[in-house]
Amino acid sequence: MRFLYFIIPILCMTPIGIYLYIYLKRMSIFFKIRVHSKIIHLILALCSLVAVILALNIWGIWAMILAHWFIFALSMEFVNFVICKLRKRQGLWKRVYRSGLVPIFLTILVLGYGYYCMHDVVKTTYTINTQKNIREEGYRIAFISDLHFRTTMNETTLEQYCREIEMEHPDFVVLCGDIVDEQTNLLDLQKVFQTLSTIQSDYGVFFVYGNHDRASYNPKADFTPEQLTQILEQNGIHILQEENYSITEDFTIIGREDWYTRDSTITAKQLLTNVDTTNFLLLLDHQPRNLSENAAAGYDLQLSGHTHGGQIWPVGLITDLLGFGEMNYGYRKIDNFQVIVSCGLGGWGYPIRTGYHSEYVIIDIQKDPPVS
Repeated sequence: MRFLYFIIPILCMTPIGIYLYIYLKRMSIFFKIRVHSKIIHLILALCSLVAVILALNIWGIWAMILAHWFIFALSMEFVNFVICKLRKRQGLWKRVYRSGLVPIFLTILVLGYGYYCMHDVVKTTYTINTQKNIREEGYRIAFISDLHFRTTMNETTLEQYCREIEMEHPDFVVLCGDIVDEQTNLLDLQKVFQTLSTIQSDYGVFFVYGNHDRASYNPKADFTPEQLTQILEQNGIHILQEENYSITEDFTIIGREDWYTRDSTITAKQLLTNVDTTNFLLLLDHQPRNLSENAAAGYDLQLSGHTHGGQIWPVGLITDLLGFGEMNYGYRKIDNFQVIVSCGLGGWGYPIRTGYHSEYVIIDIQKDPPVS
């Protein structure tokens, strides 16, 4: 099956490379470059070949650039076809089309916007009301997921966000998976969790594994799952794997193993065995799955990440429309059960997001006033 990882990108990129050559040739004619010269033909062919080779890693930045350009270029072809059918004289449009500059400009514009959205981290706030008998002042949670350190930020920038989060005076901090990934080296692994552990809170920092944290997709990763666990423990971060932790007498956190690696025979209901269900029950699960099951089991709030809000538009829209995921981003309520899905503090693969912004989340949990 591994050969498919090489064959499929080649099959996809080959027609794109051929079209790129034709596109560049048309631009050369427009700008009166000596297109009949064999050297020019060779240069255009080499440029197309290099672009395709760089884009064979479909998760890399070059593939992202080439894909956006190709979509915009095809859109221009469609518009040109319609205009040619409707009008005999194209005038200015024909010059715009033949110049080839519009798809390039749009690619730069969109990816520039995506770079800005990825690096402009915002604070997102939610207020959760509950009928559970929690303390009068309620609870404040700082929620971070999908940092994928250091795809989008370095240690200094992360430190700044940690200080911002600390100024919110959270009662505790939750790290909901994919804080690191296959590209993180051992030194950065140590730095990121050391930095996150410095966020001051009353009850500490809690962590659940995501599908990337243990670098499962890269056999040559710079760290092992054992080293990851050791570093988390050394920094006083509570790891929750199919277990619960009562931070107070009225508030319990339940942390799940990532959906891809957990024992499917262990149900959400079973995790509440020996748990006082009159407490407020916070479920941490990296992937927003089994929402109806979790609602029926009696949880009050679920926090998840994983989706990145689609990261690259229109991925999130497509998954929502086709029902590929249970929830892509934001807030949902199912009876007394509430769910918050964050799009993450960073992103995976490339430092660009044209879907939702990057964010950290502050959640206030408040007790409903008694009914008079």
